[in-house]
Amino acid sequence: MTIKQIAIILLAIFIQISAYGQTDKNGNPVFNSELISEEKLDSFELTSSYYTIDNNISNAGSSVYVSDKPTLTEYLKFARDLPSNVFIIHQGKRVLIMIMLMQKNEDSKTTLSYNIVNPNNGKSMQAPCNVWGEISERRSDELLKLKVDPTAKIIDLPNRGKGIQFDGIVYRIQPYDKLKAEIIEIAKQLTTPEEEIKDPIEYIKKETIGGKLDFNKVLEKETQSLFLYDGVAYNKKDFAIYLWGKKVKMLGISSSKEAVRLWEEINSSTLTEPEEKALVSGIDSKTK
Repeated sequence: MTIKQIAIILLAIFIQISAYGQTDKNGNPVFNSELISEEKLDSFELTSSYYTIDNNISNAGSSVYVSDKPTLTEYLKFARDLPSNVFIIHQGKRVLIMIMLMQKNEDSKTTLSYNIVNPNNGKSMQAPCNVWGEISERRSDELLKLKVDPTAKIIDLPNRGKGIQFDGIVYRIQPYDKLKAEIIEIAKQLTTPEEEIKDPIEYIKKETIGGKLDFNKVLEKETQSLFLYDGVAYNKKDFAIYLWGKKVKMLGISSSKEAVRLWEEINSSTLTEPEEKALVSGIDSKTK
């Protein structure tokens, strides 16, 4: 089975596009894509692909066909609701994991998360995406190229990167280079043999400040002021605490009271009410 075939099959699991009824000769849902890049990194290879608007939205042979003449609203909904980028981490023909960015839009709220699948054992997990944006860079570029809205344009957002003005509204663009960099870091973590942690409490104490569990350090280069995840907006400081709670739960700390006590002991300070809510949300979030 080729990498492309695996990507198509797993895509059906992610977004259930088979409900649209269009399949190829092998019975797989059709969602046309184009290759962005193939590159060899330290211990794996990364194949990056982009699911196009063109050749899908008005293509009756595509599983995500909308209509022969989509409206501007339909173009925008397609561009924002359906997955834009998919990344295959592999060693030669052997696929290790597949990572797809999923976007959920409710009114003015946009939540981004990764769906991560290991095709070898069928296991999957979700992880928050820290590279925020309301529309992907590739989708923004393609909307301009298609010229469906003659007034559409890219604009600079002071201290917030770039945005696309489409149908009279500005949407913040998610930069592809930052997204890819985060994907590579996730892939490194998932493909590196896990170290044996004999004492999770001592490990957490050791790694929380300046170590592998220091999410303030992980987020320090991010310029955005808010991180929206699972319908809740966090500032950078609280989101770091949320991620810490999510990680320590994976290490075996299932009690929010124990997690609060441990955080306050390590940091020699008392959590504020918003900080404690963020930590408890991290503990209560879905993990592997």
